[in-house]
Amino acid sequence: MATVDELVERYKTDPELQKEVQDILADGKVTIKEFRAFAKKHDVDVSIKDLPKYMAQAKKLGFIK
Repeated sequence: MATVDELVERYKTDPELQKEVQDILADGKVTIKEFRAFAKKHDVDVSIKDLPKYMAQAKKLGFIK
């Protein structure tokens, strides 16, 4: 099972993951369905309650403008 930090590190060097994240964030928001599908696909154990925290982190990292 991957951690969020591991995915962030992988994002830096993985063009496919970068594209996937860009596609999800194209409209500037993340739906619960998108969040759950992404977490399941990448085997990350995260709670939907943490979505606001991860959105804030994504903004800080420049994933979302």
